[in-house]
Amino acid sequence: MERLEEEIKDLMEAKKEVFAEAKGEGLDVKVLKEILKIRKQDKDERDEQETLLDVYLRAMDAPSPAPIAAAA
Repeated sequence: MERLEEEIKDLMEAKKEVFAEAKGEGLDVKVLKEILKIRKQDKDERDEQETLLDVYLRAMDAPSPAPIAAAA
C-alpha cells in the first residue's frame, strides 16, 4: 500500500508538471482539464451533456416573459 501511495504521489507530481508546461506554452489549463473530463465520457453521455448545455444556453438567451400586471 505504501508503494502504491508513493506511485500515486509521483504520478500526481508528473501531472502537475505537464499542466505547468502546457501553461508555459500559453495553453489554458482550465480548458485542457475540461477537455479531459469530456473525453472520459462515453459518446451517449457526452451527447446528452451537449444537448442539455445547448437547451440551457438557449433558455438563458430567450427573452424573459413580460410581468403580469396585478388586477386593481
